[in-house]
Amino acid sequence: MIRELEIPKNNVLDTLDNPGRVSGFISPAEDYKQRRLHIAQRIVSDPTNTFYFEADDDHMRYFGIMKGSIIIVDKSIQVKSGMLIVCCVDDEWLTRKLLVNGAHTYLCINDGMDACMNITGKNITVFGAVTWTCLPHSNQNHVRTGRL
Repeated sequence: MIRELEIPKNNVLDTLDNPGRVSGFISPAEDYKQRRLHIAQRIVSDPTNTFYFEADDDHMRYFGIMKGSIIIVDKSIQVKSGMLIVCCVDDEWLTRKLLVNGAHTYLCINDGMDACMNITGKNITVFGAVTWTCLPHSNQNHVRTGRL
């Protein structure tokens, strides 16, 4: 789904009401015109409830979230066991995988139970569900040849 972005009209520069329809005729190139893709059109389904965070550690490396990654969180999604979430436990904000196993609730940094924190009975505030992560591309490991 691609949403159209509303770009405010500049009345000084845009003198025509609809530049694609001059004198009532549609431009022949109108069928071939490409709409610009904005990253938010792809990763945001509910702009009002979507928030962005930056990972400040590598604890969630198993799930592809490294230090510097942008974490996209949607507060409107109903959180379920198995989802990555952003939450606050004992005044500490965390990104973890939520695991509900019977009457016990865990926050995990990978798929092994040895890396899970039992939060059963603790006061936890769930901010929202992680929907996307964006990783920065590091050029540190690439050798530059001077040629394109």
